[in-house]
Amino acid sequence: MTGENSSVDKEKETGTTAQKEHNRGRRTALWTILGAALLILGVGAFYIHSIVSRPQSFFETTVSVTAAPATTMAPAFDIEQYLPTQAPEATDAPTQAPAVTEVPTTEPVATEAPTPEPTPTSAPTPAATEAPAQAEATKAAPQQTVQATARPTDREPALTGMVNIALFGIDAYEDGSTTSGTMPHTDANMIVAVNFDTKEVSLISIARDLFTNIPGHNGFYKFNGVFNVGGGMDDPNAGLALSCRTAEMWLGGMSVPYYYGVDFQAVIDLVDALGGIDYDLDIELFSLDGMSIAKPGYQHLNGEQVFAYLRMRKGAGAQDRFRTARQRRMMIALFKMIKEEGKLSMIPELLKIMGDDVYTNTTIAQTAALASFAAGVDPDSIQSYSFHGTMHGGYDWRYCAVDQQERIEILKKVYGIDAEPVGVNSPVYEQFLHMGGFLALQHIGCARLLFDTIHSTMSPEDMTEEQKRLYATCWQASTELQTAFERASQWMQQHYDEGIELTATERQERTDLYAAMTAWEEQVRESGDALNRTLDDPVKLGWTRDIADWYKQGSVINEVYVNFS
Repeated sequence: MTGENSSVDKEKETGTTAQKEHNRGRRTALWTILGAALLILGVGAFYIHSIVSRPQSFFETTVSVTAAPATTMAPAFDIEQYLPTQAPEATDAPTQAPAVTEVPTTEPVATEAPTPEPTPTSAPTPAATEAPAQAEATKAAPQQTVQATARPTDREPALTGMVNIALFGIDAYEDGSTTSGTMPHTDANMIVAVNFDTKEVSLISIARDLFTNIPGHNGFYKFNGVFNVGGGMDDPNAGLALSCRTAEMWLGGMSVPYYYGVDFQAVIDLVDALGGIDYDLDIELFSLDGMSIAKPGYQHLNGEQVFAYLRMRKGAGAQDRFRTARQRRMMIALFKMIKEEGKLSMIPELLKIMGDDVYTNTTIAQTAALASFAAGVDPDSIQSYSFHGTMHGGYDWRYCAVDQQERIEILKKVYGIDAEPVGVNSPVYEQFLHMGGFLALQHIGCARLLFDTIHSTMSPEDMTEEQKRLYATCWQASTELQTAFERASQWMQQHYDEGIELTATERQERTDLYAAMTAWEEQVRESGDALNRTLDDPVKLGWTRDIADWYKQGSVINEVYVNFS
């Protein structure tokens, strides 16, 4: 019995020890879980505290942005030994620019901070350009590296704690269709300038018809077409990112690192999710099929009605300036309603409701941080501005020429910076393009097509000595033509103000710039045609294609075709 009791006692002792180990393991696991939970709660609390108390910590106030370089092309062989020794002789060019047809506007200023009348200022005058007596051999490809005034891509605002967030409204339905042409554009373009330090917010609208060039891309477009050049609905985030890069040029180099883009359905869903809005309507609203859906007066609007209010232009003031002013007023009214009804915390959830109809490069935490910041902003303190001017036409193209002085003053108020004019956006520059600039770009583009064909179909070993000589001559001439165009382009940008009369010296400088382009164009054309003939004319060289077609499909001037009809 004693042995049996001893055996039982050992078993009990062993079981007790195992139970103790098991209990100790459970306690260790529980403490580990509890510690992890406390850590998560602590991190979460700190995260939430940061969102509430330091929303700016979730944003980079200045982000360095590098525009994509233009595609470069190297010659097929060392062209130096085949280059001509004499540059072409410059010929006279017309000195009188044709008149530009201005579309008159009689728009009242739409609830914006007042700005004084612009004061014209003279720009420095570069030295006159002449065709070089001895052309230097170069391997630089003839590229259309047309750029507006130089801009630093990571410029610091004079006022600290600021970040820019772009808002884009895309003219697209869920099925990808649009109300204008065959391509959805960004017909609403707005910059929200947030000052986290002072809790100030400014809204800056950018005219959709603003005439502009695009960093890293060849050609000229309206601002709402930048989205299409970047990728359009095939790659909306790339398109919106390129719109931000272009907006930076217009903001004097201020970075625009963040964006939200919405299509038609997203606007309707957002307003309906909020339960609509009470609003004092200043115009009658019509649906896309022309049916009246709301009369002027104070009333409750649903998503479809708000969308119509933001979209309508015809019969509602006609000009885009009126529409962008309405867009900013509705933005402020929606913000005021959301804040007063305590719905700011709903913003991240609202983005989920809109789903695939919203495009953004921000995180949920950044959206939550913005909502937290917005709680401390007085809606009545939000400043409203726009980059607008007068509409111009006369070249089968209507565009907005921005009031440069007003734009400079807006940037001074909002960012505290001294900006330069964007010289490509002016009737003077438009005249330059149609008097000779587009023709120069047409020659450069045709030459590039010829070089592309040769590079893809034959090697230097397959070329005769005559073909190599013509190739080298055309290459050099097109490269020199590119240089002549860039010099003329820069000069025209500096003399963008048509209100300042040119001196006799400046008029001669302009004549010399046109003459230099004309001389190089002749050599590009002669050598290009001769080279093309030796290859049995594989390329249709439209050197003098109708200049009115410069932006249309098949043009060699614009890098990407954008349908605006």
